[in-house]
Amino acid sequence: MTTTAQPSSLAARLMIGGRVFGQREVDDQAHIAEIQQAMVAARERFGHALCLCRRQPLKLQVLLRESKLHLAVWPHEGPLHDSECAFFRDDLWSNPIITPRSPEQVQAQSQATHDHPVARAPFPATARATPATQATLRPRSTSARVNSGAEPTGTAAPASERRSLTLAIPGQRAISDGVDRRLNLKNLAMGLWEEADLCRWHPSWTRDWGRVRYQLMRVARTLEVNGVAMEELLFVPRRFRESARRQFNADWQGFVASLSMGRQDATRPLRLLVAPVRSFSVPANQLPVMHLRHLRHPVVLSDAALDFLRNNCSAALRHLQANDDEARINKAIEGNEAIPYGKHNPEVMGFFLAEVNLRGGVFARTTWLMNVHPRSFIPANNPNAVLLVDALLDNGHAFQRNLTDVQPIKRVAPDWLVRHVVGPNGQTVARAALDVLERGSSPEYLQTRHAMAASLAAKGVPTWTWLPGGNWAERRVPALPPRDEQAPNEAQHRLQEISTCADADYQFGPSPRFST
Repeated sequence: MTTTAQPSSLAARLMIGGRVFGQREVDDQAHIAEIQQAMVAARERFGHALCLCRRQPLKLQVLLRESKLHLAVWPHEGPLHDSECAFFRDDLWSNPIITPRSPEQVQAQSQATHDHPVARAPFPATARATPATQATLRPRSTSARVNSGAEPTGTAAPASERRSLTLAIPGQRAISDGVDRRLNLKNLAMGLWEEADLCRWHPSWTRDWGRVRYQLMRVARTLEVNGVAMEELLFVPRRFRESARRQFNADWQGFVASLSMGRQDATRPLRLLVAPVRSFSVPANQLPVMHLRHLRHPVVLSDAALDFLRNNCSAALRHLQANDDEARINKAIEGNEAIPYGKHNPEVMGFFLAEVNLRGGVFARTTWLMNVHPRSFIPANNPNAVLLVDALLDNGHAFQRNLTDVQPIKRVAPDWLVRHVVGPNGQTVARAALDVLERGSSPEYLQTRHAMAASLAAKGVPTWTWLPGGNWAERRVPALPPRDEQAPNEAQHRLQEISTCADADYQFGPSPRFST
């Protein structure tokens, strides 16, 4: 389940005062005097610095605050930066599920959890930049491979700098009546996935379960849930390896022991278990169980949890059954349970608020299931979304999935964004929306999507629309918007291919082909 990445074409660099600096030099306090001197030259001679994260250099402001010079993104050019650049920002991409962080919390988290420094000029804690000029510094994944068994490095954020979340737990009263809204397990799962950068992709990355675990645990070190540091609550199993069986079993025994301690202390919160689900069964005259990948012991579900899943995660349960059937066939043919490259069904991630029962088994008080792409772990609700992600990966795109708990008919933001592509008019655009429609959609739903496309067009964002059709054996994703790095003749050929496709369209605004 490892995705082969393409190397990044351009290393993140800055040109300041006619000199080129790398990320590490800008972040290294040992070079602060040199960087300040270069900024003086940039401000006096050129009026700006340059970011070289993309093929076309982008201007950066050189601002004076508290007797020090700082770099800030040029107004309205945040989306033009590479999505791995520290100066990248996009108002079309937000995570409303988890409360937004203050600039101080963002900087503290970045320093505490980054694999490597990011190119940025440090903003003083008291400084306030306007939304048009402030560089958004989000925790970034890097393309460097991380040992699947390694724990996140760096010091956890102090309690005063952690973001505090309030989780509603069935059967327990609210721990805090603070101003933050209480999250349910679904909200927490989606917010955690987004914060861990698992909803987006950069062509320089690789990702397997070991990497997913690392990113989840890294973000947990910056949060607290119901007053408890999240890394104390979150258990994400390592990728199972025979050579690490002893460590693996020790981790599980420690997890079960922590749940047993919870039985003696009524104030101790439940623990959150996150893992891919392998199979689901409801034995006769027994409680339903879920078997998880990388774990030998099953998780038992309560009747209430089962009813909730059947009412709210029915699609995920169907995919689990399809995956289980496919795995059995593959095992019979190949002698293993490897997920094939061409797999259409999503992988299913399980989120469990777990406790221990009287027999010492792990018992889920409540559960949420989320469908993800089997190679990249990006949320993908159905087989059409899996096909779309496959096509985006294979074509070397940078893209992201916007998660929200808003009903589809009320959404005002696109589900998918692909970055740095050629627009339908042949001009480069910072991003384009990808809209996958379902045949037989209601007129009200189509009207919502058309209004969204019109709103995006007003911001200079085109919409690529796909209406999947045909049987699964022959279904293919139509031509995607061409990357801006492709040769002009290749890009023009791709645009022509889209224009003649019966199942796809690419427009500024709603597609006239799929209006009904």
